[in-house]
Amino acid sequence: MKIYYFIVFALLLGCAPKVTKESLDFLNGYWVINEAKAPNGESRPYIGAVEVDFFELNEQKGSRKKLKPLPNNQFNKTNDKVNFTISFEEKVCIITYFRKEHSWQEEVVQLNENELQLKDGRGVVFHYRRFEP
Repeated sequence: MKIYYFIVFALLLGCAPKVTKESLDFLNGYWVINEAKAPNGESRPYIGAVEVDFFELNEQKGSRKKLKPLPNNQFNKTNDKVNFTISFEEKVCIITYFRKEHSWQEEVVQLNENELQLKDGRGVVFHYRRFEP
């Protein structure tokens, strides 16, 4: 009987969404990429990344902007700003980006105070850490 409860508990945990509407507040702020992992397991580290992604989310709409850190804890802005919306489809959190007549999606695989993982349409998972100037 104990094994039955364990199996049911494991199934419930496996079906639970990894990213919730409540955890979306963690998306706000500065993120720097650490590595990208391809679906075949190949990993590409990003050592000394020179750009930071700034996410700003209000309700389920927001923007993402690339910034270049400067030595004095300031940032150079780039012209790379893109608006997005967030939706939940089958317990999966999806970011849909819009730029002019082009749109694309990324799945939010993991999101907490210090870690962000985004999976693109090719299946590549980008691992980010919170950026501290």
